Amino acid sequence: MSPSLSLDEKIEMEVPPSKRTAAYYSLKAAPLFGVWFVGLLVFLLYSFKQNGGSPQILLLQSLALAGLAMLIGVITRWLWRVDLSQRTAWLTTLGVRVQGPSTEIFVPYAAISSVRVKEDWMQRWLHVDEVEIRYTIENRPNKVSIVGVENPREIMERLHQKRPEIA
Repeated sequence: MSPSLSLDEKIEMEVPPSKRTAAYYSLKAAPLFGVWFVGLLVFLLYSFKQNGGSPQILLLQSLALAGLAMLIGVITRWLWRVDLSQRTAWLTTLGVRVQGPSTEIFVPYAAISSVRVKEDWMQRWLHVDEVEIRYTIENRPNKVSIVGVENPREIMERLHQKRPEIA
């Protein structure tokens, strides 16, 4: 799906999504949460057997644990969707276009104040490479992140080259 471009604007390159991040969420994250859930369930049964207690309390704790696991599953699926389909980005002759499911953001190169590769625990441990673009439009600072980028440093360098020199 290509973005809606102005008349004098052309697409120079599409920012490719990362295959590593998609592989992580589909092959590694789901089993990790499954093991975590089973481990908590075993701990719950073990503590019930050791301490005794009523079956009603065990049932209530099991339901709470199942609800927590379901919530974590929903969050994990959301994060997986962020990488696969949440945002598609293009570098054009006039700026950066970032398209999400409900919005399209256009950032002119002249409005960009900084570009960086976000390096935090998600980038290191979950292989979620993210390029953060800070920009100012109408004297209001904003930022947009492109999550799950294949070559984040290359994209960052290209954006630095496109920014006009500040005199």
